[in-house]
Amino acid sequence: MKAKELADKYGVTPSQVGKIRKKVCTSDQYDPQTREILPSCVRKIDEHYEDQDDGILKPKFVRVQALSPTPNDNFYYCKLLEKPVRKVRVAIPATHRAAIRPNLVFKAQVIEKGDEKFYRHEIIYKREFDRQERIKKIHS
Repeated sequence: MKAKELADKYGVTPSQVGKIRKKVCTSDQYDPQTREILPSCVRKIDEHYEDQDDGILKPKFVRVQALSPTPNDNFYYCKLLEKPVRKVRVAIPATHRAAIRPNLVFKAQVIEKGDEKFYRHEIIYKREFDRQERIKKIHS
């Protein structure tokens, strides 16, 4: 199989497939004259992209420091403690509103939609995850 075919399969460029091939495969699994990748190497490249896809599903958390409340009670202005440091708006659950105070450091989940990033308190993610687990138990 050629790198172009794999590139079309995963939506990347052939040169990116070549870089991955060099990382995960040995030199005898590739024929430089015909530019064919042997099936054993193709399997390794497939595994690499499957592992990478699993990494996308993991939620990303960042540390933030509370600054001040917003006009909307459901949000709080916070300072992002990771680079780039900037002021962000974090969704806070009603049960935690009283506990949030200026200079409090906590974890927030980053949600990317399009080119925009949204932030929410870690407990919101945990509750949603627990809810989905309970639903799975009911249906199985």
